[in-house]
Amino acid sequence: MDKKVVKIVEQRAGNYCESCGGRAQESMALHHRKLKSRGGQDTPANLMRVHHGCHNLGTDSIHANPSWATDKGFMVSSWQQPEQTPMVYPDGRIVLLDNDGNVCTLMEGD
Repeated sequence: MDKKVVKIVEQRAGNYCESCGGRAQESMALHHRKLKSRGGQDTPANLMRVHHGCHNLGTDSIHANPSWATDKGFMVSSWQQPEQTPMVYPDGRIVLLDNDGNVCTLMEGD
């Protein structure tokens, strides 16, 4: 994966998991919102920085709960474009991610 893309995603996420909002740990995963098997690319809008447990190791993880993850925008269907598909940020905001590393808020959280 291009190091520039990884850096953009890490900077956007800051020191937090983009799924649960918890503090980043030493080892974090990059999750493809549109899975590579569905044609997903290594772009900032398609990647989330998440804890390994939030990714696929925990019982409440993205891959263990695809319906929930799809509702949150953490998983994107093959016909959707990640940069046009809203997701729910940990603070409750509904956002769009772009390929420059920006987060555009569509609706404020609770």
